[in-house]
Amino acid sequence: MSLLIRNANIATMDSEQPRAKAAVVTGKYFAYVGTEEGAKEYIAAHNDGTCEEVDCGGQLLLPGFNDSHMHFLHYVKTCIHVDLVGCTSLKEVLDRMKKAWETFDTKDGLWFVGEGWNQDYFTDEKRFPVKEDLDTITADWPIMIQRTCGHVGVLNSKGIELFDMSQGEGLKYKEYAEVGPDGTLNGVIKENLFDYMKTTLPAPSLEKLMDLMEEHQYDLFEKGLTSVQSDEGNYAPGGEYHNLQHLMRERAEKGTFKLRLASQMLYFNAEKLKWAFSEGYDNTFGNDTMKISCTKLLSDGSLGARTALMRKPYADDASTTGLGLWTQEGLNEMVEISQRQNVPVAVHAIGDGAIEMVINAIEAAQKKYPHLHPRHTVVHSQVTDRAMLQRMKDLGISVMVQPIFIDYDMHVIYDRVGKEMAESSYVWKWYKDMGIHMSFGTDCPVESFEPVQGLYCAVTRLAKNGDGPYLPEQALSVEDAIYAYTAESAWNTGDENIKGKIRAGMLADFITMDRDLYTIDPKDILNAKVTRTFVGGEKVYER
Repeated sequence: MSLLIRNANIATMDSEQPRAKAAVVTGKYFAYVGTEEGAKEYIAAHNDGTCEEVDCGGQLLLPGFNDSHMHFLHYVKTCIHVDLVGCTSLKEVLDRMKKAWETFDTKDGLWFVGEGWNQDYFTDEKRFPVKEDLDTITADWPIMIQRTCGHVGVLNSKGIELFDMSQGEGLKYKEYAEVGPDGTLNGVIKENLFDYMKTTLPAPSLEKLMDLMEEHQYDLFEKGLTSVQSDEGNYAPGGEYHNLQHLMRERAEKGTFKLRLASQMLYFNAEKLKWAFSEGYDNTFGNDTMKISCTKLLSDGSLGARTALMRKPYADDASTTGLGLWTQEGLNEMVEISQRQNVPVAVHAIGDGAIEMVINAIEAAQKKYPHLHPRHTVVHSQVTDRAMLQRMKDLGISVMVQPIFIDYDMHVIYDRVGKEMAESSYVWKWYKDMGIHMSFGTDCPVESFEPVQGLYCAVTRLAKNGDGPYLPEQALSVEDAIYAYTAESAWNTGDENIKGKIRAGMLADFITMDRDLYTIDPKDILNAKVTRTFVGGEKVYER
Protein backbone atom coordinates (compact mmCIF):
# COMPACT_ATOMS: atom_id res chain seq x y z
CA MET A 1 0.00 0.00 0.00
CA SER A 2 1.11 3.56 -0.74
CA LEU A 3 0.46 6.76 1.15
CA LEU A 4 0.00 10.08 -0.65
CA ILE A 5 0.85 13.02 1.60
CA ARG A 6 -0.50 16.24 0.14
CA ASN A 7 -1.24 19.87 1.03
CA ALA A 8 1.72 19.80 3.42
CA ASN A 9 4.32 22.35 4.49
CA ILE A 10 7.29 19.99 4.63
CA ALA A 11 10.59 21.01 6.24
CA THR A 12 12.75 18.11 5.12
CA MET A 13 16.09 18.73 6.94
CA ASP A 14 17.58 17.80 3.56
CA SER A 15 19.90 20.49 2.18
CA GLU A 16 19.36 19.25 -1.38
CA GLN A 17 15.61 19.93 -1.10
CA PRO A 18 14.84 21.93 2.05
CA ARG A 19 11.12 22.31 1.38
CA ALA A 20 8.40 20.26 -0.26
CA LYS A 21 4.62 20.16 -0.57
CA ALA A 22 3.93 16.46 -0.96
CA ALA A 23 5.41 13.01 -0.50
CA VAL A 24 4.71 9.37 -1.27
CA VAL A 25 5.31 6.52 1.17
CA THR A 26 5.60 2.97 -0.10
CA GLY A 27 5.83 0.35 2.60
CA LYS A 28 7.82 1.91 5.43
CA TYR A 29 9.93 4.26 3.30
CA PHE A 30 9.53 7.58 1.55
CA ALA A 31 9.45 6.89 -2.17
CA TYR A 32 9.05 10.44 -3.42
CA VAL A 33 9.32 13.95 -1.93
CA GLY A 34 8.51 17.08 -3.89
CA THR A 35 5.45 18.66 -5.49
CA GLU A 36 1.90 17.38 -5.35
CA GLU A 37 1.86 17.00 -9.11
CA GLY A 38 5.08 14.99 -8.99
CA ALA A 39 3.70 12.82 -6.17
CA LYS A 40 0.59 11.95 -8.20
CA GLU A 41 2.71 11.17 -11.26
CA TYR A 42 4.89 8.89 -9.14
CA ILE A 43 1.86 7.00 -7.83
CA ALA A 44 0.42 6.65 -11.32
CA ALA A 45 3.66 5.13 -12.52
CA HIS A 46 4.56 2.99 -9.50
CA ASN A 47 1.50 2.24 -7.39
CA ASP A 48 1.17 -1.51 -6.90
CA GLY A 49 -2.10 -1.53 -4.99
CA THR A 50 -4.26 0.73 -2.87
CA CYS A 51 -3.26 4.29 -2.09
CA GLU A 52 -4.36 6.13 1.04
CA GLU A 53 -4.36 9.92 1.05
CA VAL A 54 -3.35 12.18 3.92
CA ASP A 55 -4.44 15.81 3.52
CA CYS A 56 -2.28 17.80 5.93
CA GLY A 57 -4.35 20.95 5.62
CA GLY A 58 -1.25 23.06 5.08
CA GLN A 59 0.27 22.01 8.41
CA LEU A 60 4.00 21.85 9.08
CA LEU A 61 5.38 18.36 8.49
CA LEU A 62 8.71 17.36 10.05
CA PRO A 63 10.79 14.24 10.52
CA GLY A 64 9.87 12.52 13.77
CA PHE A 65 11.78 13.86 16.76
CA ASN A 66 14.64 11.73 18.08
CA ASP A 67 15.60 12.23 21.75
CA SER A 68 19.36 11.67 21.87
CA HIS A 69 19.50 10.85 25.57
CA MET A 70 16.75 9.73 27.92
CA HIS A 71 15.76 6.85 30.21
CA PHE A 72 12.59 5.35 28.76
CA LEU A 73 12.29 2.43 31.16
CA HIS A 74 12.85 4.82 34.06
CA TYR A 75 10.05 7.04 32.71
CA VAL A 76 7.78 3.99 32.51
CA LYS A 77 8.54 3.12 36.13
CA THR A 78 7.80 6.69 37.24
CA CYS A 79 4.26 6.12 35.99
CA ILE A 80 3.78 3.63 38.83
CA HIS A 81 5.64 5.74 41.42
CA VAL A 82 4.62 8.85 43.37
CA ASP A 83 5.09 12.04 41.36
CA LEU A 84 7.10 14.60 43.36
CA VAL A 85 7.80 16.97 40.44
CA GLY A 86 6.87 20.55 41.24
CA CYS A 87 6.94 20.22 45.02
CA THR A 88 7.72 23.64 46.47
CA SER A 89 8.49 22.50 50.00
CA LEU A 90 9.75 19.53 51.93
CA LYS A 91 6.33 19.44 53.58
CA GLU A 92 4.67 19.02 50.18
CA VAL A 93 7.01 16.10 49.36
CA LEU A 94 6.01 14.38 52.59
CA ASP A 95 2.31 15.23 52.17
CA ARG A 96 2.22 13.73 48.67
CA MET A 97 3.98 10.60 49.88
CA LYS A 98 1.66 10.26 52.91
CA LYS A 99 -1.43 10.58 50.73
CA ALA A 100 -0.15 7.96 48.28
CA TRP A 101 0.83 5.65 51.15
CA GLU A 102 -2.82 5.48 52.20
CA THR A 103 -3.64 3.45 49.07
CA PHE A 104 -0.27 1.77 48.40
CA ASP A 105 -0.57 -2.01 47.99
CA THR A 106 2.30 -3.88 49.62
CA LYS A 107 1.32 -7.35 48.42
CA ASP A 108 3.77 -7.31 45.48
CA GLY A 109 6.70 -6.59 47.79
CA LEU A 110 7.73 -3.45 45.91
CA TRP A 111 9.32 -0.52 47.72
CA PHE A 112 7.29 2.66 48.14
CA VAL A 113 8.99 5.05 45.72
CA GLY A 114 8.62 8.73 44.87
CA GLU A 115 10.50 10.71 42.22
CA GLY A 116 11.19 14.24 41.06
CA TRP A 117 11.84 16.46 44.10
CA ASN A 118 14.34 19.32 43.93
CA GLN A 119 15.41 21.00 47.18
CA ASP A 120 16.27 24.23 45.35
CA TYR A 121 12.53 24.77 44.87
CA PHE A 122 11.70 24.29 48.56
CA THR A 123 10.45 27.41 50.33
CA ASP A 124 10.52 25.96 53.84
CA GLU A 125 13.89 24.16 54.18
CA LYS A 126 16.34 24.10 51.25
CA ARG A 127 17.92 20.77 52.13
CA PHE A 128 17.83 17.13 51.15
CA PRO A 129 15.23 15.07 52.99
CA VAL A 130 16.70 12.50 55.41
CA LYS A 131 15.54 9.20 56.90
CA GLU A 132 13.78 10.86 59.85
CA ASP A 133 11.57 12.78 57.42
CA LEU A 134 10.57 9.61 55.56
CA ASP A 135 10.05 7.69 58.77
CA THR A 136 7.10 10.02 59.48
CA ILE A 137 5.37 8.26 56.55
CA THR A 138 6.28 4.79 57.77
CA ALA A 139 9.33 3.18 59.32
CA ASP A 140 7.97 -0.33 58.75
CA TRP A 141 8.07 -0.50 54.92
CA PRO A 142 11.02 0.53 52.71
CA ILE A 143 10.79 3.97 51.10
CA MET A 144 13.03 5.61 48.52
CA ILE A 145 12.59 9.07 47.04
CA GLN A 146 14.76 10.16 44.12
CA ARG A 147 15.92 13.68 43.37
CA THR A 148 14.98 14.99 39.93
CA CYS A 149 18.57 14.65 38.67
CA GLY A 150 18.62 10.90 39.28
CA HIS A 151 21.95 11.12 41.11
CA VAL A 152 20.66 11.35 44.69
CA GLY A 153 18.17 9.24 46.61
CA VAL A 154 16.92 9.13 50.18
CA LEU A 155 15.94 6.00 52.13
CA ASN A 156 13.89 5.66 55.27
CA SER A 157 15.13 3.56 58.18
CA LYS A 158 13.59 0.36 56.77
CA GLY A 159 15.21 1.02 53.42
CA ILE A 160 18.62 1.47 55.05
CA GLU A 161 18.09 -1.77 56.95
CA LEU A 162 17.26 -3.73 53.78
CA PHE A 163 19.94 -2.23 51.49
CA ASP A 164 23.09 -4.27 52.09
CA MET A 165 26.19 -2.07 52.18
CA SER A 166 28.35 -4.65 53.93
CA GLN A 167 29.66 -6.44 50.85
CA GLY A 168 30.14 -6.31 47.09
CA GLU A 169 29.14 -3.16 45.24
CA GLY A 170 27.37 -1.81 48.31
CA LEU A 171 30.57 -1.88 50.33
CA LYS A 172 32.70 -0.68 47.41
CA TYR A 173 30.65 2.50 47.03
CA LYS A 174 29.67 3.05 50.68
CA GLU A 175 31.60 6.34 50.68
CA TYR A 176 28.66 7.79 48.73
CA ALA A 177 26.33 7.28 51.71
CA GLU A 178 25.94 10.38 53.88
CA VAL A 179 26.40 10.24 57.62
CA GLY A 180 24.41 12.45 59.98
CA PRO A 181 25.63 14.43 63.02
CA ASP A 182 25.18 11.34 65.22
CA GLY A 183 27.59 9.30 63.08
CA THR A 184 24.90 7.03 61.59
CA LEU A 185 23.63 6.87 58.01
CA ASN A 186 21.10 9.65 57.40
CA GLY A 187 19.48 7.97 54.39
CA VAL A 188 21.03 10.09 51.63
CA ILE A 189 22.91 8.04 49.01
CA LYS A 190 24.54 9.33 45.85
CA GLU A 191 26.07 8.47 42.50
CA ASN A 192 27.52 4.95 42.09
CA LEU A 193 26.00 3.69 45.33
CA PHE A 194 22.58 5.00 44.36
CA ASP A 195 22.95 3.56 40.85
CA TYR A 196 23.76 0.16 42.33
CA MET A 197 20.93 0.38 44.85
CA LYS A 198 18.38 0.96 42.09
CA THR A 199 19.39 -2.30 40.39
CA THR A 200 18.69 -4.21 43.62
CA LEU A 201 15.16 -2.91 44.23
CA PRO A 202 12.31 -5.40 43.84
CA ALA A 203 10.67 -4.71 40.48
CA PRO A 204 7.89 -5.99 38.26
CA SER A 205 8.90 -8.89 36.01
CA LEU A 206 10.75 -8.14 32.79
CA GLU A 207 7.67 -9.16 30.78
CA LYS A 208 5.50 -6.80 32.82
CA LEU A 209 7.99 -3.94 32.34
CA MET A 210 8.03 -4.64 28.60
CA ASP A 211 4.23 -4.52 28.55
CA LEU A 212 4.42 -1.12 30.27
CA MET A 213 6.99 0.09 27.72
CA GLU A 214 4.64 -0.90 24.91
CA GLU A 215 1.77 0.89 26.63
CA HIS A 216 3.69 4.10 27.31
CA GLN A 217 5.40 4.35 23.90
CA TYR A 218 2.18 6.08 22.87
CA ASP A 219 2.88 8.88 25.38
CA LEU A 220 5.98 9.66 23.31
CA PHE A 221 4.19 9.35 19.97
CA GLU A 222 1.68 11.95 21.19
CA LYS A 223 4.53 14.45 21.56
CA GLY A 224 6.11 13.64 18.20
CA LEU A 225 8.92 11.31 19.28
CA THR A 226 9.49 8.42 16.90
CA SER A 227 13.02 7.53 18.07
CA VAL A 228 14.84 7.66 21.39
CA GLN A 229 18.36 6.86 22.56
CA SER A 230 17.90 5.41 25.99
CA ASP A 231 20.01 4.33 28.96
CA GLU A 232 18.16 1.70 31.00
CA GLY A 233 21.15 0.42 32.98
CA ASN A 234 19.99 1.39 36.46
CA TYR A 235 16.33 0.54 35.96
CA ALA A 236 16.20 -3.03 34.65
CA PRO A 237 15.81 -5.60 37.44
CA GLY A 238 19.14 -6.91 38.73
CA GLY A 239 20.78 -9.28 36.25
CA GLU A 240 18.14 -8.64 33.56
CA TYR A 241 19.74 -5.70 31.73
CA HIS A 242 20.96 -7.71 28.76
CA ASN A 243 17.86 -9.91 28.67
CA LEU A 244 15.87 -6.70 28.27
CA GLN A 245 17.70 -6.00 25.01
CA HIS A 246 16.56 -9.34 23.60
CA LEU A 247 13.00 -8.79 24.76
CA MET A 248 12.83 -5.32 23.18
CA ARG A 249 14.21 -6.73 19.93
CA GLU A 250 11.68 -9.59 19.97
CA ARG A 251 8.75 -7.25 20.59
CA ALA A 252 10.03 -4.96 17.81
CA GLU A 253 10.20 -7.87 15.39
CA LYS A 254 6.71 -8.91 16.47
CA GLY A 255 5.51 -5.39 15.65
CA THR A 256 4.09 -4.47 19.05
CA PHE A 257 7.04 -2.30 20.11
CA LYS A 258 7.12 0.39 17.44
CA LEU A 259 9.20 3.12 19.09
CA ARG A 260 12.66 3.16 17.56
CA LEU A 261 15.00 2.72 20.52
CA ALA A 262 18.79 2.78 20.54
CA SER A 263 20.21 1.44 23.78
CA GLN A 264 23.04 3.35 25.43
CA MET A 265 24.50 0.43 27.40
CA LEU A 266 25.66 1.56 30.83
CA TYR A 267 28.71 -0.08 32.45
CA PHE A 268 30.57 0.49 35.71
CA ASN A 269 33.62 -1.74 35.31
CA ALA A 270 35.95 -3.09 32.66
CA GLU A 271 35.18 -6.76 33.32
CA LYS A 272 31.48 -6.37 32.59
CA LEU A 273 32.15 -4.31 29.47
CA LYS A 274 34.58 -6.90 28.11
CA TRP A 275 32.07 -9.66 28.85
CA ALA A 276 29.31 -7.78 27.04
CA PHE A 277 31.40 -7.34 23.92
CA SER A 278 32.43 -11.01 23.98
CA GLU A 279 28.72 -11.96 24.04
CA GLY A 280 27.82 -9.72 21.10
CA TYR A 281 26.26 -6.82 22.99
CA ASP A 282 27.75 -4.12 20.80
CA ASN A 283 26.54 -1.85 18.02
CA THR A 284 25.95 -4.80 15.68
CA PHE A 285 23.04 -5.95 17.89
CA GLY A 286 19.49 -5.19 16.81
CA ASN A 287 17.37 -4.06 13.87
CA ASP A 288 15.97 -0.78 12.52
CA THR A 289 13.54 -0.49 15.46
CA MET A 290 15.69 -1.63 18.38
CA LYS A 291 19.49 -1.61 18.47
CA ILE A 292 22.48 -1.07 20.72
CA SER A 293 24.21 2.17 19.75
CA CYS A 294 27.01 2.84 22.23
CA THR A 295 28.73 2.26 25.55
CA LYS A 296 27.37 4.59 28.23
CA LEU A 297 29.60 5.76 31.09
CA LEU A 298 29.04 8.12 34.02
CA SER A 299 31.90 10.43 34.97
CA ASP A 300 30.27 12.80 37.48
CA GLY A 301 26.99 13.85 39.06
CA SER A 302 24.69 16.84 38.67
CA LEU A 303 25.00 20.60 39.00
CA GLY A 304 21.95 20.96 41.24
CA ALA A 305 23.31 18.46 43.76
CA ARG A 306 26.86 19.92 43.52
CA THR A 307 28.17 16.51 42.47
CA ALA A 308 29.20 17.58 38.96
CA LEU A 309 33.01 17.45 38.93
CA MET A 310 34.61 20.91 38.63
CA ARG A 311 38.23 21.90 38.10
CA LYS A 312 37.87 24.51 40.86
CA PRO A 313 35.73 24.51 44.02
CA TYR A 314 32.09 25.50 43.69
CA ALA A 315 31.58 29.26 43.95
CA ASP A 316 28.82 28.71 46.52
CA ASP A 317 30.55 25.87 48.41
CA ALA A 318 34.34 26.11 48.51
CA SER A 319 34.53 22.81 50.40
CA THR A 320 33.82 20.71 47.32
CA THR A 321 34.68 20.30 43.64
CA GLY A 322 31.96 17.68 43.20
CA LEU A 323 32.34 13.94 42.69
CA GLY A 324 34.47 12.25 40.06
CA LEU A 325 33.30 8.68 39.47
CA TRP A 326 36.51 7.48 37.79
CA THR A 327 40.23 7.98 38.07
CA GLN A 328 41.74 9.14 34.80
CA GLU A 329 43.36 5.72 34.42
CA GLY A 330 40.09 3.91 34.97
CA LEU A 331 38.16 6.08 32.53
CA ASN A 332 40.93 5.69 29.94
CA GLU A 333 40.61 1.91 30.22
CA MET A 334 36.84 1.93 29.65
CA VAL A 335 37.07 4.22 26.63
CA GLU A 336 39.97 2.21 25.21
CA ILE A 337 38.01 -1.06 25.46
CA SER A 338 35.14 0.49 23.52
CA GLN A 339 37.43 2.19 20.97
CA ARG A 340 39.13 -1.15 20.29
CA GLN A 341 35.70 -2.65 19.54
CA ASN A 342 34.87 0.33 17.28
CA VAL A 343 31.92 1.14 19.53
CA PRO A 344 31.24 4.78 20.48
CA VAL A 345 31.21 5.89 24.09
CA ALA A 346 28.61 8.35 25.34
CA VAL A 347 29.94 9.72 28.62
CA HIS A 348 27.83 11.67 31.10
CA ALA A 349 29.92 14.73 31.98
CA ILE A 350 28.48 17.97 33.34
CA GLY A 351 31.30 19.76 35.18
CA ASP A 352 34.38 21.07 33.39
CA GLY A 353 36.58 18.72 35.44
CA ALA A 354 34.66 15.68 34.22
CA ILE A 355 34.52 16.92 30.62
CA GLU A 356 38.28 17.43 30.62
CA MET A 357 38.79 13.85 31.83
CA VAL A 358 36.51 12.52 29.09
CA ILE A 359 38.37 14.47 26.41
CA ASN A 360 41.68 13.12 27.75
CA ALA A 361 40.37 9.55 27.69
CA ILE A 362 39.06 9.80 24.13
CA GLU A 363 42.29 11.40 22.95
CA ALA A 364 44.33 8.56 24.50
CA ALA A 365 42.10 5.89 22.90
CA GLN A 366 42.29 7.54 19.48
CA LYS A 367 46.09 7.68 19.66
CA LYS A 368 46.25 3.97 20.50
CA TYR A 369 43.77 2.88 17.79
CA PRO A 370 43.90 5.65 15.16
CA HIS A 371 42.51 3.41 12.42
CA LEU A 372 39.10 3.26 14.11
CA HIS A 373 36.66 6.18 14.20
CA PRO A 374 33.67 5.52 16.48
CA ARG A 375 31.55 8.61 17.09
CA HIS A 376 32.35 9.37 20.72
CA THR A 377 30.17 11.91 22.49
CA VAL A 378 29.85 13.88 25.72
CA VAL A 379 26.39 13.67 27.24
CA HIS A 380 25.25 17.01 28.75
CA SER A 381 28.54 18.96 28.29
CA GLN A 382 27.27 21.88 30.37
CA VAL A 383 30.13 23.72 32.11
CA THR A 384 32.79 24.43 29.48
CA ASP A 385 35.22 26.97 28.10
CA ARG A 386 36.45 27.82 24.60
CA ALA A 387 39.68 25.82 24.86
CA MET A 388 37.75 22.72 25.87
CA LEU A 389 35.39 23.07 22.92
CA GLN A 390 38.32 23.44 20.54
CA ARG A 391 39.80 20.17 21.79
CA MET A 392 36.43 18.48 21.25
CA LYS A 393 36.26 19.84 17.73
CA ASP A 394 39.81 18.71 16.94
CA LEU A 395 39.11 15.19 18.22
CA GLY A 396 35.72 14.90 16.48
CA ILE A 397 33.82 14.58 19.77
CA SER A 398 30.10 15.31 19.53
CA VAL A 399 27.69 16.50 22.25
CA MET A 400 24.25 15.39 23.37
CA VAL A 401 22.58 18.52 24.73
CA GLN A 402 19.37 18.95 26.74
CA PRO A 403 18.17 22.52 26.04
CA ILE A 404 15.38 22.22 28.59
CA PHE A 405 18.05 22.12 31.33
CA ILE A 406 18.41 25.89 31.26
CA ASP A 407 14.83 26.18 32.54
CA TYR A 408 16.27 25.35 35.98
CA ASP A 409 20.01 25.80 35.56
CA MET A 410 19.88 29.46 34.52
CA HIS A 411 18.72 30.17 38.07
CA VAL A 412 21.70 28.44 39.75
CA ILE A 413 24.61 28.48 37.29
CA TYR A 414 26.07 31.86 38.35
CA ASP A 415 25.90 30.86 42.01
CA ARG A 416 27.42 27.44 41.38
CA VAL A 417 30.36 28.30 39.10
CA GLY A 418 30.75 32.10 39.05
CA LYS A 419 30.30 34.63 36.27
CA GLU A 420 33.22 33.66 34.04
CA MET A 421 32.35 29.97 33.74
CA ALA A 422 28.62 30.65 33.67
CA GLU A 423 29.08 32.73 30.53
CA SER A 424 30.96 30.03 28.64
CA SER A 425 28.52 27.25 29.54
CA TYR A 426 25.45 25.91 27.69
CA VAL A 427 26.97 27.46 24.58
CA TRP A 428 24.96 25.82 21.82
CA LYS A 429 25.63 28.50 19.22
CA TRP A 430 29.36 28.01 19.72
CA TYR A 431 28.95 24.28 19.11
CA LYS A 432 27.02 24.98 15.93
CA ASP A 433 29.43 27.62 14.63
CA MET A 434 32.46 25.44 15.39
CA GLY A 435 31.00 22.50 13.46
CA ILE A 436 30.68 20.23 16.51
CA HIS A 437 27.94 17.67 16.00
CA MET A 438 25.19 18.54 18.49
CA SER A 439 21.99 16.58 19.07
CA PHE A 440 19.08 17.37 21.35
CA GLY A 441 17.28 15.37 24.02
CA THR A 442 15.80 15.71 27.48
CA ASP A 443 17.30 13.18 29.94
CA CYS A 444 13.68 12.22 30.69
CA PRO A 445 12.43 11.70 33.37
CA VAL A 446 14.84 14.30 34.74
CA GLU A 447 12.84 16.65 32.51
CA SER A 448 9.71 16.17 30.42
CA PHE A 449 10.31 14.34 27.13
CA GLU A 450 8.19 16.89 25.22
CA PRO A 451 10.45 18.16 22.39
CA VAL A 452 8.76 21.54 21.97
CA GLN A 453 9.98 22.52 25.43
CA GLY A 454 13.59 21.96 24.36
CA LEU A 455 13.03 23.74 21.04
CA TYR A 456 11.56 26.71 22.92
CA CYS A 457 14.58 26.93 25.25
CA ALA A 458 17.05 26.53 22.38
CA VAL A 459 15.47 29.29 20.31
CA THR A 460 14.55 31.78 23.05
CA ARG A 461 17.07 30.98 25.84
CA LEU A 462 14.16 31.59 28.23
CA ALA A 463 12.80 29.52 31.11
CA LYS A 464 9.29 28.15 30.66
CA ASN A 465 7.95 30.83 33.00
CA GLY A 466 9.57 33.55 30.88
CA ASP A 467 12.64 34.17 33.07
CA GLY A 468 15.80 35.12 31.20
CA PRO A 469 17.10 35.21 28.62
CA TYR A 470 20.27 33.43 29.70
CA LEU A 471 23.11 34.20 27.26
CA PRO A 472 20.74 35.20 24.43
CA GLU A 473 23.65 35.30 21.97
CA GLN A 474 23.73 31.49 22.26
CA ALA A 475 20.19 31.13 20.84
CA LEU A 476 19.75 28.94 17.78
CA SER A 477 17.54 29.39 14.74
CA VAL A 478 14.39 27.29 14.53
CA GLU A 479 15.90 25.34 11.63
CA ASP A 480 19.08 24.53 13.55
CA ALA A 481 17.14 23.52 16.65
CA ILE A 482 14.84 21.14 14.73
CA TYR A 483 17.84 19.75 12.83
CA ALA A 484 19.53 18.95 16.15
CA TYR A 485 16.39 17.09 17.28
CA THR A 486 16.11 15.05 14.06
CA ALA A 487 18.99 14.68 11.62
CA GLU A 488 21.78 15.17 14.19
CA SER A 489 20.23 12.64 16.55
CA ALA A 490 20.13 10.12 13.69
CA TRP A 491 23.81 10.83 13.02
CA ASN A 492 24.61 9.88 16.64
CA THR A 493 23.52 6.32 16.05
CA GLY A 494 24.98 6.01 12.56
CA ASP A 495 21.49 6.20 11.06
CA GLU A 496 21.86 9.41 9.06
CA ASN A 497 21.16 7.51 5.82
CA ILE A 498 17.90 5.93 6.95
CA LYS A 499 16.12 8.46 9.18
CA GLY A 500 16.09 12.03 10.44
CA LYS A 501 15.13 13.60 7.09
CA ILE A 502 12.19 13.61 4.70
CA ARG A 503 13.89 12.11 1.65
CA ALA A 504 13.21 9.29 -0.79
CA GLY A 505 14.68 6.03 0.48
CA MET A 506 14.52 7.00 4.17
CA LEU A 507 12.20 5.63 6.83
CA ALA A 508 8.80 7.33 6.81
CA ASP A 509 8.90 8.55 10.42
CA PHE A 510 7.18 11.94 10.43
CA ILE A 511 4.86 14.26 12.32
CA THR A 512 2.56 17.18 11.62
CA MET A 513 2.19 20.23 13.90
CA ASP A 514 -0.76 22.50 14.62
CA ARG A 515 1.30 25.63 13.90
CA ASP A 516 4.30 26.62 11.83
CA LEU A 517 7.28 26.71 14.19
CA TYR A 518 9.21 28.76 11.63
CA THR A 519 6.81 31.70 11.48
CA ILE A 520 5.14 31.94 14.90
CA ASP A 521 6.45 34.04 17.77
CA PRO A 522 9.26 31.86 19.20
CA LYS A 523 7.63 32.08 22.63
CA ASP A 524 4.59 30.31 21.15
CA ILE A 525 6.67 27.21 20.31
CA LEU A 526 6.01 26.09 23.88
CA ASN A 527 2.29 25.79 23.02
CA ALA A 528 2.69 23.88 19.76
CA LYS A 529 0.97 20.49 19.53
CA VAL A 530 1.63 17.44 17.41
CA THR A 531 -1.41 16.50 15.34
CA ARG A 532 -0.22 13.23 13.75
CA THR A 533 2.68 10.83 14.22
CA PHE A 534 3.73 8.16 11.74
CA VAL A 535 6.39 5.46 12.26
CA GLY A 536 7.48 3.58 9.17
CA GLY A 537 4.46 4.88 7.29
CA GLU A 538 2.03 3.67 9.98
CA LYS A 539 -0.08 6.20 11.83
CA VAL A 540 0.52 5.68 15.56
CA TYR A 541 -1.08 8.89 16.86
CA GLU A 542 -3.66 11.43 15.73
CA ARG A 543 -4.90 14.29 17.83
